[in-house]
Amino acid sequence: MKFYQSNLFTNILVFALGLFFIISPTALTSTGLSNTNSFYPDLFLCLIFATVLNKPKIMNLYAILTLLLFSDVLHMKPIGLFTILMFTSVIVIRRYKLQIEQSPFYIHYLIFLILLSCVQTLNLFLHHLLFLPKLSLLTIVNQTIFTLICYPLFDIPYKLVRANRK
Repeated sequence: MKFYQSNLFTNILVFALGLFFIISPTALTSTGLSNTNSFYPDLFLCLIFATVLNKPKIMNLYAILTLLLFSDVLHMKPIGLFTILMFTSVIVIRRYKLQIEQSPFYIHYLIFLILLSCVQTLNLFLHHLLFLPKLSLLTIVNQTIFTLICYPLFDIPYKLVRANRK
């Protein structure tokens, strides 16, 4: 499996958008990320999944791995735990790219829902198993719901571009 086949412009664009989506929840806010009242979607996950589900060849896995590790450090999460869960889900999606790439929006949304739920559940389970500090269940559920709400903003442009090319 090749880890990337994208060009320089795509790599820079994905890296810049990733940095923006990682840093923006922490910038200029009076609440912390672990606060129960902070309802922020994880836009970086939306970007990753929308790109991998629609155009898996342009996603540079090394850049995603670097950005996920940076996100763990910046958001003060256990380094590598969420990263390995996300990285595994991206590799699974890329494994079935021929079946997934041409599927309609609702199938992509269902895949995103299932994978996000699995990643969040495994993350919470591993926090309990390894006695790591954990977020409240309410915060995780709120973040998951808001991320699910924001996902169409990332997936629909890919569908529109594909429809215009036909």
